[in-house]
Amino acid sequence: MDKTKKLKTGNENSIIIIILAALLVVVIAIVGVYVGKNNKGIASFDGGKVTKNEYKIYYQMFSSYLQMYGYQASEIPYEILLKAAQDKMILSDAKKAGVTLTDEDKASLDEIFNDESYIDYFKQSGYDIDNLKELYSNDYIVSNYIEKLASEASNEDIENYIKGKYSEGEEINMDEWDTSHILFSFTDSSTGSTMTDEQKAELKTKAEDVLKRALAGEDFAELAKEFSDDSTKENGGKYAMYDDGNTVEQYVEAVKKLKDGEICAELVETAYGYHIIKLNAKNEGGRVNSESERKEYVNTLFENIEQTRNLVVDKDAFKAFVMELAPDTYTSVDQISGGPDDPATDTTNTNNSTDTTQVVDGGDQTVTVEE
Repeated sequence: MDKTKKLKTGNENSIIIIILAALLVVVIAIVGVYVGKNNKGIASFDGGKVTKNEYKIYYQMFSSYLQMYGYQASEIPYEILLKAAQDKMILSDAKKAGVTLTDEDKASLDEIFNDESYIDYFKQSGYDIDNLKELYSNDYIVSNYIEKLASEASNEDIENYIKGKYSEGEEINMDEWDTSHILFSFTDSSTGSTMTDEQKAELKTKAEDVLKRALAGEDFAELAKEFSDDSTKENGGKYAMYDDGNTVEQYVEAVKKLKDGEICAELVETAYGYHIIKLNAKNEGGRVNSESERKEYVNTLFENIEQTRNLVVDKDAFKAFVMELAPDTYTSVDQISGGPDDPATDTTNTNNSTDTTQVVDGGDQTVTVEE
């Protein structure tokens, strides 16, 4: 028996390498066609574009929200495209300014995307995990950039912005009242319904007992954490108040009568319930430090950014892709608007209900009440 091992010749090795290389080229070509197809821009702007992959995840994320808020079906695709484009424009500015993820942001991302329950939900919902993680990451960076601009804005800019929201001759109060409160809500936490008169009477007795403890010198923040029925309880009841028409009148009137450090001697009744109110300090002109006012001001800096960055939509490609994403919603491209200058036929108003919800803003906190 010939025990001599047969060795591959140099030519044979070369042929194998050539075959493998050819196969790899085919695989790359196939993947490239798929990725390239979905990375093709459906909209472009100075310095960037919105790809199909990017738009798809935005559509998955936001279409139901816009529908819930009553947007016409014809408007929804373009509104989502506009948001995707604006986000990328702002993201570009953020990166140029050196804004990155914080350690807290990274921890939050890890917590979400290392959790199998989240991953399973994302997959079941049809999300591309890598694209979704990038969207989350970019959103953190944009938020950090907005906070940076808000903190760096001058008091003069904020004051001018606030004054610009009022009519000429209308009285403007720029003061801030640093208050704390404990709310005993008229909404029954177990049923979500408004309390009966009998329940309100029992609630008032409870509130008066807590008021006595506060007036006797017990720690107000601790009492708020234990008894208050709104989100401020986590921060010891802290509530920045402005006399800007967005805080209920009874609350404003009670606060204005207090001295720094004083607790209102009586319960204050509003549409929300019974309040125990403390004025920590009145800050003259302090409204310019309002986080909400500053962020609103920054948002105005980005108004019409799509125009200044020359957003151009490939309407044919955009509408065709929307048809792919939502074939059950759109049966014709004529039902899809390609922008302000491109009206669409739409008989599918997504929300015909009457909304009686009023959001009342008391500075940096918002409270929702039913009229």
